[in-house]
Amino acid sequence: MSSEPDPKPESSESFDLSSLGFGPAWASGPAESVRAGGSGGRGPRPDRRDDRGPRRDGPRPERRDGPRPERRDDRGPRRDGRRGDDRGFERPEPPRLAVACEFYPDDAKFELLGKAMRESQVTYQLFDVAALILEKEDRLSIVAKPLAEGAEAVAHVMGRHLATFFDTTEVEVEAPKGSFQMVGRCPRTGQVLGAPNHHDWTRRLREHHARHFAGMSFDRFKAGIEMVREPEVVAAWLASQSKQLRYVPKDRQEGEPEQLESLDAAKAFLLAHRRDAAVKALPWVRFPGRLLAELPTGPLKESVQWILEEQRHFPLATANGIRGRLRKEGFHLYKRGSKGITFVCGVRRKCRDERTTFSEGMTKVLAELDARPGANGAQLAAKLAPDEADEAARKAVAADIVFLISQGYVAKLPNGALHAQPVIRNAAEAKAAEAEESAGDQAGADEAGASA
Repeated sequence: MSSEPDPKPESSESFDLSSLGFGPAWASGPAESVRAGGSGGRGPRPDRRDDRGPRRDGPRPERRDGPRPERRDDRGPRRDGRRGDDRGFERPEPPRLAVACEFYPDDAKFELLGKAMRESQVTYQLFDVAALILEKEDRLSIVAKPLAEGAEAVAHVMGRHLATFFDTTEVEVEAPKGSFQMVGRCPRTGQVLGAPNHHDWTRRLREHHARHFAGMSFDRFKAGIEMVREPEVVAAWLASQSKQLRYVPKDRQEGEPEQLESLDAAKAFLLAHRRDAAVKALPWVRFPGRLLAELPTGPLKESVQWILEEQRHFPLATANGIRGRLRKEGFHLYKRGSKGITFVCGVRRKCRDERTTFSEGMTKVLAELDARPGANGAQLAAKLAPDEADEAARKAVAADIVFLISQGYVAKLPNGALHAQPVIRNAAEAKAAEAEESAGDQAGADEAGASA
């Protein structure tokens, strides 16, 4: 399913596709490395719910890294920007996006999902399949494309890979002089950063921020610093100031400084002399969704999470992106009505015409579904074999239904509802059926209101 071979999944756990929650959790997938470059690798529903993916029970968990979009109601956003329920709530502004994102299924888990869908012979809505893929980060392969050049990559290098470019050494210096009543301490690392009335206070704050919290905004970091007034803590800080770190460039070239006095000076050196080794510009990068949790808090992570939440709410782009992938894997897509909802099934649908013949039992099943679409197997058995004592007759009805589903003449939906495929009576109806087949491959926004 990918141009690059992947290791086999760690688990062969099968999928439960009942009711298109598709069951509890997916099997664990393989480890996956980050890839980057310029190209890569894409019957009607009875309850008439729109194509926005399966509903969730209970509130969504609070986002910890940046804002999350407010949930729209079922009627979608109003053109004037207010919620469709007229309660007057304003949708929160999105963050300033650092990247554009596309979401694709993880190869190994998509293979497991595809196998389960084929075996079930159930017909699913394309949006439901996309929503399932988006439900958990470890089911995703994320492609991020930068929208503008920024300094976050350099800050990441300084915070995570300083030892790649510099050695550090301690030097003796004169202890600070003056009256210091308090010192600032980082509550996350426990490190005392200095006195706020010392001339080096701001530099030390920025240095600690760049080393440990490069993904967090500096103002947020600074607001979290706690002030400590205990005399012994202040005295310990004063004693520690008799030694300071210096940064010694590795692979130093002639004309370059022997050492740098601060992290800011080291960053400037890196940009001036080691930029190509520290940061490489790429048109896109692909990484497994499970790594999203490990990204430092900052514009990159907030952008990806925002776009992911938008897709979870309305997965149009993701659904359009997996159409080709599903076709390639042998799935068949079609729409009920050329601008209706897209359905996906491992069995190609077949429409009946005047030349199609069936057994007497199958003919009765199809006639009943034509008259009352949406009945389930038990209801058909009760209608066509009402004598409960005649177990053989009921089994015959069940066998006819299974055969018609396997041949594509009947679509079985996740809730068990059965729908007979259309009957082709003339050239116009044949042309309409062909249009529905081809429309299943076409990406577009027409599904947004297909069942509104």
